[in-house]
Amino acid sequence: MMVPLTQLEVVGLRPRLDDALTALQELRLAEVVTVADPGETPPDLADLIARTDAMLKLIDQSAVGAVLSDTALRTTLAHLEPQVARLLTEAEELRGEAEALPRSIDALDALQPLVPELGRLNDRQLANLGLASMALVLDDPDTRIVPELTRQLAELLGRGHLLVTSSAAPGSPVGCLLVLRRGDLPEVNSLLGTQRIVEMGVPAAYAGKSLRATVDAMRQRLAALPAERDRVQAELAATVNPVAGSLQATISALRARAERAVAATQADLSSRTFILRLWVPAKRTAQIEQALSERLGEAVAVEHVTTGASVEDQPVLLRNRTGWQPFQQLVGLLSWPARGDLDPTGLTALVLPIFFGVMVGDVVYGALLLTAAWWLRSHRPTKSTLGEVAKVMMLGGAWTVLFGLLYGEALGSLGHSIGMPALWFYRGGPTALQPLLLFALAIGLAHVVLGLLLGIWTAARGHQRRPLASKLGTLLVLAGLFGLAGVAAAGFPAQVLTPAVAALVVGVVVACVSQGALGLLLGPLDLLGAFGNVLSYLRLAAVGLASTYLAEVANQLGARGPLLLGILVATLFHALNLALAAFSPTIQALRLHYVEFFGQFYEGGGRLFAPLGAGSVAQGPESECVTAPSAAAINSPEPVPARSSV
Repeated sequence: MMVPLTQLEVVGLRPRLDDALTALQELRLAEVVTVADPGETPPDLADLIARTDAMLKLIDQSAVGAVLSDTALRTTLAHLEPQVARLLTEAEELRGEAEALPRSIDALDALQPLVPELGRLNDRQLANLGLASMALVLDDPDTRIVPELTRQLAELLGRGHLLVTSSAAPGSPVGCLLVLRRGDLPEVNSLLGTQRIVEMGVPAAYAGKSLRATVDAMRQRLAALPAERDRVQAELAATVNPVAGSLQATISALRARAERAVAATQADLSSRTFILRLWVPAKRTAQIEQALSERLGEAVAVEHVTTGASVEDQPVLLRNRTGWQPFQQLVGLLSWPARGDLDPTGLTALVLPIFFGVMVGDVVYGALLLTAAWWLRSHRPTKSTLGEVAKVMMLGGAWTVLFGLLYGEALGSLGHSIGMPALWFYRGGPTALQPLLLFALAIGLAHVVLGLLLGIWTAARGHQRRPLASKLGTLLVLAGLFGLAGVAAAGFPAQVLTPAVAALVVGVVVACVSQGALGLLLGPLDLLGAFGNVLSYLRLAAVGLASTYLAEVANQLGARGPLLLGILVATLFHALNLALAAFSPTIQALRLHYVEFFGQFYEGGGRLFAPLGAGSVAQGPESECVTAPSAAAINSPEPVPARSSV
């Protein structure tokens, strides 16, 4: 549900503006009203934050330390940055070497079968013959470098050389072995150093070596690289970790200062005073007044704004049950409710898992989903993304087990074949299609009608006549169609026919009139859209049948082959079906909520209440670190404490 917000106006002495903002940060209950374009963080402060954050990215664990002054922080960073830059450069070079060496070795290894005799000769043996060999790896993506090298070597050496190249896939490095007279080495080295031959892939450390010596040296270097990279990481840790706690505490204080600096740009300033307007929870105003009075005394006054307050940009503060928090995030994934909207979180939490269970409806699948959800909740933090996913999965799994009992399904048809009774009907049976489709349509009609009723209530509360008339007309048309369908199916008495026709006619007229001059065109289109919304819920039956038949295929394939092979095949198909069941029904259920249901009453376009101190770590008066929750945590079921120490 939405928590009512009100505006406060804080008036105080200008020199105490930062003290007032600090007190509000500690409370984390007040959002500064935006009256101008938000200012930017002061450049010096932004530079310190960026440099400190760059150091903290190298730290993989939390630490505790004292907050550094700006001067001490600059001195610390000036000492750390050159050492860290050198080590990071070395680490990047080692990473590049670890990636390049295997490709070079593969390219040169491809030459070994082409020249086995030369490949076995070492440098001394080649020197005794008056020869030299050079191993090259060329990056030649467009196959132009090797022909150019061949042409230039022919011009320089004539027939006094041998160039052997390995075949490579397009875009892969090309291995080359060049055998030449030892006296020609200087000229060839000069040629390879010119700009006419580019992208030589062999590192300088291996230049001029024979094929055998090059490959051996590369393999030795590749084997030594892990130890080298570990050494660099250890040096990085030894350089940064001693000051990690201080940097973490300091960047928290810097970010709090930056937030206050930006908030201060929204204050109306005179030569002596400041005025701040705040959005605050209506029931927490006394707490805010008391905190400001304790911090600033008579240097500040707080007034309630009752007239002239703009509500165009009013944020929304949501308070929902703990178990509904994942569904609140799903609502926000589409759009947060705006001022005057209903908060649909509770309805989403109630109906979404039911839709999931209707579609999957299998006892074993539901039990597996419950097990997976229990494991995630046991091994992941409750507030993490996976922890929130586990809550949704647990509710969906429970409804899946329930509908599995109603359908008599356990691993699809396996439960039905071993005599598991269906408490309602078995979806895979020959007579199941009609009741399943009617069930899906009934759910769709109830869900859309609920959305229309909420839309009528919202429009009436907001004095919106046209939307009110349009939704009333749509509701009457759906009621009339429902009555006609009941009479046609002999489920309703004949006396229902006249009221049903009357409701249908009146609804069409009201819907057309509500659209104004284009009512004859837009009215029927809206009514067809509402009717299509109800039919859209047939996807509940379609997705469920697809899951049932895929499970049936898995069972039949598993029964046809040898026992072990059959179990393996059936397991693979059931695993595929379960994976699809975890995603496709969720997407379809969300789609029905976002389009068919929310479209009847939900406007959206709001933004969450984001008080000072949310998502940062503020600094308390005694200089200990004070953790502030994120904006999502502010919009949570429990009141936010004033302060909590780390």
